[in-house]
Amino acid sequence: MKKIFLGVALSAIITLQACQEADKKSSTTKDSVSGDTTMVNGVHVAGSESTETALDDDGATFLKKAAVGGIMEVEAAKIALTNANSAEVKNFAQQMLTDHTKANKELKDLAAKKKIITPDALPADEQIHMDAMKKMNGNEFDKHYVAMMVTDHEKTVKLFEQGKQNKDASLKTWATNTLAVIEGHTEKAKQLALKVK
Repeated sequence: MKKIFLGVALSAIITLQACQEADKKSSTTKDSVSGDTTMVNGVHVAGSESTETALDDDGATFLKKAAVGGIMEVEAAKIALTNANSAEVKNFAQQMLTDHTKANKELKDLAAKKKIITPDALPADEQIHMDAMKKMNGNEFDKHYVAMMVTDHEKTVKLFEQGKQNKDASLKTWATNTLAVIEGHTEKAKQLALKVK
């Protein structure tokens, strides 16, 4: 009888120790959903969040729209460098290519930090427009491209003015700095539109 009792007691002690070890291991686990929140025995511990804040819906939408606009500016500029007739239009296109390539990279970096997936290509309707522009050349192309740049940059200014109001500090700073560049583009496009007729 003593042997049976001793065997049961020993078994109970081993089981208890195993459970305590499992509790110790699970006392500081990562939340499987967010991956950056510490949980203690299934209870969220305040102050353990990542320092990187997530964007609200407006911020995420802004980045996605800005990404499409930026891709379109770069693609249109590449076409203009080949198809434009005027040296001034080609110079403007080169500035668009340089400035928007830089802005697109900054946007991608910001989106990655905020865990937002932005488009890498144009939507179908925009791509159809780019394909149609490839078939234009000379003065016809110059007028179309410059008119497009005025219209698109005016829309982009409005978009970035909204982005500038976002509560996220890093998005707000980027939108504000980029807006200044876009406003400069808008003015140059308007001046160019007076010359290309």
